[in-house]
Amino acid sequence: MPFERFTVKARKVVVTAQEEARLLKHDYIGTEHLLLGLLDAPDSTAARALHQLGYDKETAQADIAAVVKPGTQELSGHIPFAPLAKKTLDLALREAQQLHHTNIGTEHILLALVREGAGVGAQVLAERINPISKIRAAVLASLEGAQDVPAGPWPTGTPATEDTVSAASALAGGAPVGSHHLLEAMLRAENSMAARVLRELGVDPDAVAAKIDELDPETTTDANPEEAAARKMEIRLVGDEVHLILRDPATVAIAKGVAELSGGPIQGVGPVAGLFVPLWRSTNQLLRQLQRLLEPEPAPEEGGSAASRVTKVVRTVLAPRLRR
Repeated sequence: MPFERFTVKARKVVVTAQEEARLLKHDYIGTEHLLLGLLDAPDSTAARALHQLGYDKETAQADIAAVVKPGTQELSGHIPFAPLAKKTLDLALREAQQLHHTNIGTEHILLALVREGAGVGAQVLAERINPISKIRAAVLASLEGAQDVPAGPWPTGTPATEDTVSAASALAGGAPVGSHHLLEAMLRAENSMAARVLRELGVDPDAVAAKIDELDPETTTDANPEEAAARKMEIRLVGDEVHLILRDPATVAIAKGVAELSGGPIQGVGPVAGLFVPLWRSTNQLLRQLQRLLEPEPAPEEGGSAASRVTKVVRTVLAPRLRR
């Protein structure tokens, strides 16, 4: 197929897929090689979405090796696309069109890989990421604000819809937007039809918030590794020290390895100081955001802008939890 509309990174994925096929001595380029090509570009949208779900190239190589055996003869010259890989690239165009994107990027190839479903690429992903629809959710969340993506999953919406989607995104705080974020945002959307219906049905927003905090997203299709790790974090003031506590197993394991290599705690001094600067900045930014949420709410403006309405929703949802 012609690749004029493919981005530079997407073209590189296709070239890398051919190289991966050659390394495995396969006389075809399959969906498994496209998957390896996607993961070979770590700064691409597709790779970031997969890494966020805990899937990397090393894992893919092991999974593919368990399903597809390498060939026996060295190959030279052009390697053709297998039918399912060709179908995947055709579907990538459709994915781009559905998202109103002009060019075909790595994200569209990944979405197409999942949509095609029958190839080795989709099969190995489905074995590790259950349900596989998490991939689509992660890609779409990462595309918010990029290219010509409509605000939320709808091309157009009422003011209430736009406020709800914006508030849900703010409640997610940079993590993928989950159905629980949308539910809370919808319940708090003043004068919206959805909020009115739910209130008249006796749905209490505070009771819903308490139940969301009680349930574990890891047992649902809203699970994502970033939010799971964040839920185990804590900021604690001990005397004149601010303790940032991380409890997720992956971070703890890395920290143990670093502690063993360094022989003790690592301080932000000397050449290491520069590595600590982003952490310092992020922590201060987080504390300032929390401070703004907990400070007395300013007098509301008549009507209020969309931004102020979203801020009010975030305050209403998060401030009571932070004061517990």
